[in-house]
Amino acid sequence: MLTRTEFNREVSRERIRATRRSIPFCIVTIDVAGGRQLQSRRRALIRILHRNVRLTDQKAELGNNRFAVLLVDTPEMGGRSVLDRLAGLCETRKIDATLSLRVHDPEGFDPDRDVDLPTGAGKRRRDDAPESSWLRVDRSSSDALGLAVQQRPAIVDETARSPEVTSRDEDAMAIAMPAATGTARSSTHTSKHTSKHSAFVTREALLCDRPLTRRLTKRAIDLAGASIGLVLVSPVLVVAAVAVKLTSPGPAFFKQTREGMGGKPFTIYKMRTMVVDAESKQSALRQKSHRDGPAFKIKHDPRVTPIGHLLRKTCIDELPQFINVLRGDMSLVGPRPLPWHESRACNHWQRRRLDVPPGMTCYWQVDKAAAETFDDWMRMDLQYVDRNDLWRDLRLIARTALVPLTGRGGE
Repeated sequence: MLTRTEFNREVSRERIRATRRSIPFCIVTIDVAGGRQLQSRRRALIRILHRNVRLTDQKAELGNNRFAVLLVDTPEMGGRSVLDRLAGLCETRKIDATLSLRVHDPEGFDPDRDVDLPTGAGKRRRDDAPESSWLRVDRSSSDALGLAVQQRPAIVDETARSPEVTSRDEDAMAIAMPAATGTARSSTHTSKHTSKHSAFVTREALLCDRPLTRRLTKRAIDLAGASIGLVLVSPVLVVAAVAVKLTSPGPAFFKQTREGMGGKPFTIYKMRTMVVDAESKQSALRQKSHRDGPAFKIKHDPRVTPIGHLLRKTCIDELPQFINVLRGDMSLVGPRPLPWHESRACNHWQRRRLDVPPGMTCYWQVDKAAAETFDDWMRMDLQYVDRNDLWRDLRLIARTALVPLTGRGGE
């Protein structure tokens, strides 16, 4: 989930893309009602947003119980479809919220279309004025929303407001559109159900809102699994360490800085499978990488030692990460942690993989063939982020146990 500042940045970026490509986009806002059930409503809404909105759409928390979703490359009808679906889900889960939609269409206004103005009840008029005639951006009123608010009559396609919604809607999601971008139509659609809807969730809120029992259960499984695993594989690690020392100069173990949950750096432990100066040789081999994106992967890597090939094929090189699990840096199951510089080079939507602890195994480890591109790999990770649970973890652990038996660990 994004913060207000991060969401503003994404909206500005999408506005530029939309103008250049003449493709509209939408923003859904959701206002959650207060009361004693506020926290449970927020948690339920966060789960709804993460499970029912595309991975490529940006979700954020603006504050004051208001949430928002940026629907990229989405025309008005697509936005209305999302609005109706989210409204129905909120109603089903008894989330008292108000949901509204704003559309930015770079193709311009429809001069023949009647629109409602929220000011002046009952009045209807056409507003086909170009953006250059819009008044200045008033950022003081955006503090509670996290977006720049345009001081102009808001253009409304359809409304079904209560008085409390009207007062909030007048200063809601009118995104600042500078005159240089040409004309654009920005329309608002408000859906009033038993639920009221509002958009935006922060990463901090997502982490904190994960049920305590689930977090404690996952941590208990991690501690038990890593402890038992480390005891069982200790003889294997000793033999592997001796083999590495005898066949290649340098330490038996490899340490590297990786990016963990929330962007926190940590040191990962592995059996060394490459020559000692492998890091310094990576830049010279970069062009041979068969993986697109920031990750560096090369088939038949010349830096891998003979014993290293065997360790990778059988996944023995990953076993020291049980130590990372015991230390709390990693989990048994979770997105694989990338080297620090590779992780920092990921796109914003890809970095949502950092919302959960990194793990020793995940979807990519058991089905690498399904990830033809780096984006595919990241989508597999985000699939786990949005739909992880205890039984899914246990199934992934069971599937991972088969990987070294088939010798596919080094693929």
